[in-house]
This record gives sequence, C-alpha cells and structure tokens, in this order.
Amino acid sequence: MEKRNKVGIIGAGGWGLALANIASINNEVTVWVYEQPELEALTKHRESKTFLPGIKYDKAIQFTGSYEEAAKDKDIIIMVTPSFAYRAAAEGIAPFIDKRTIIVSATKGLEVGTTRTMSEVARDVLPRGIKVLTLSGPSHAEEVGRLVPTAVVIAGSDLKLARRVRDILMTPPHFRVYTSNDQKGVEFGGSLKNIIAIAAGVCDGLKLGDNPRAALITRGLAEIVRFGRSHGANPKTFFGLSGVGDLIVTCASVHSRNHHVGELIAQGKDYEDIKKSMKQVAEGVYAAKAIHEYAKKHKVVMPITESVYRVLFEKANARDEVMALMSRDAKEE
Repeated sequence: MEKRNKVGIIGAGGWGLALANIASINNEVTVWVYEQPELEALTKHRESKTFLPGIKYDKAIQFTGSYEEAAKDKDIIIMVTPSFAYRAAAEGIAPFIDKRTIIVSATKGLEVGTTRTMSEVARDVLPRGIKVLTLSGPSHAEEVGRLVPTAVVIAGSDLKLARRVRDILMTPPHFRVYTSNDQKGVEFGGSLKNIIAIAAGVCDGLKLGDNPRAALITRGLAEIVRFGRSHGANPKTFFGLSGVGDLIVTCASVHSRNHHVGELIAQGKDYEDIKKSMKQVAEGVYAAKAIHEYAKKHKVVMPITESVYRVLFEKANARDEVMALMSRDAKEE
C-alpha cells in the first residue's frame, strides 16, 4: 500500500474545502478554519452551508482552529486564504513547519502595497529554505468540490519537486495537474485574470453583447502578458491553463465572484455594499488596487485595469469607462 501523505490546508473557504475534498482521496488531510461557527458546523455536520452546500466531507478530513494541528508534521501545506490574510496566516504556521515541508500556494491574488505574489509573501515570512510552489488554473471551487474533471498547473523553479507534488495531488479523472517552471507567470495569470473578469462582468451587466466582451477578454490577455513580461515572466505561460484557461472560465462562468461584482457595479451598486453581501472574496478588487499602484509607479500601460480601479474606488461611471476604452487612440495589435 502506498504511503498516505499528510496534507495541511490553511483556509476553509470554497477553494480550500474543494482542495480538501480532492486531496483526501489519497492523503490524510487537516484543514485550518478561521471562523469558529464554521469550524463547529464542519466538525458536526461535515458540510459547509456557507461555501459549498451539498458536499459532504469524509470523516478522514480533520478540521481545526489551531495552526499547530494544521501545520505540524505535514508533508505538504496548501495555503488558500484570501490575499489580504495570507501574510498573517503564513506567520501563524511558521513556528510549526520544518524544512522538509513543501508549501503550495493556491491563493490567486497579489499583496496590496507591495504587489508581491503569494509565493513571495510566503518566502518573506516562513523559515529560510522552505520550498514554495504555486497551484493555479481554471478551477472553480463549486466544480472541483463535486469532483468535476479539472486541469490545473503546479509551478516552481524546481521541476523535480513540482512533479513530486503533482503526483501526490493528481487524482484522475477528477483532478489533472501539469507542471511549469514559470512560477511568476502562473501567479500573475491567476491574479490579473480576476481584474479582467470584473470588466467582463461590467460588459454583461450593461448588456453590451458578445463583441465587446470578446474584445475585452482578448485585450485583457494582452494586458496580462505586458505586465508579466515587465516582471520577467515567460509570455508563453499566459497562453496555458493558468493564463488564457483561467481567464476564459472566470470571465464567463456563473460561479465567478469577480464577474458577479462587475455585473452589480454595472447596475449602479456601490462596491462597499456589494462586499457586505458576498460570502467570499473577489480577489480582482484587491489585485486592481495592487496593480494600479504598481503601474502608476513604473509606468506600465494597463488601461483595462485602470478603468476597473476607477469604477471600484473612484466611483467612475461603468458605461463611460467602457466607451473611453473603445475610444483610445488607434494602434497596432
């Protein structure tokens, strides 16, 4: 019988619970839960009515509010907190991990104020020498949790290590994992597509039709590539699962929180009110703020991101922003 690896999952939102369901097929899983009422519900009912209702979790999955229980003596720790809570969570587990533990960052976001990727935040905080990989791709939690066939990418500079973790997490036919050595590209693709998804939601909320949405997604991809190249990422990465794949699913799916935010913005609703009504985080909001600050400082041209930022934080009119994008000076594609 093959060894069952010990996997800790830090974060019990939809994505964390979906990964717990997948990982528990072949591994021992412990999930750290932030909110006490959610911890009690998961422990008692083996179900989250808040995030993934209807999915029952095997009794082999342990739920805890203790960083120590979730992180100590684990082979792999998957970080799945919102980006704004990521640094604090990394600090929480830091005393309980050793150098043999592999960290897998599955949060698709950037840190506001530093524009650091989540793997960079992890390396800032965790003990020196800890190995950090990134998991990303077109993977809505609502489908992964129900074992709908899904393909993702695990990335890191050490491909041998990435392949090792790939083989631990891959559960055919439910969860197919590819490897990449372009960790920055994979992280930027997973983060910036959320901004474009908000813009796509605005287009759909305004009922503009298919043509402008297609143009927006295509030029959004060009914007993501431009930003990635400014950080040394491989442009080819953005045409894979963690780039165009994730962009397509996030811009078109009923499960997309970022698309939903864009739709509500187009209907004239204020973002602060939208945020209060949502159970989970729309990472595109935080990414738009982080990228806006970076692009302004380093003079990277990000017109769609800037429009999304203005709509979210400066109360700009959504329709006016779409028209302004379509009225920019002509240029080569």
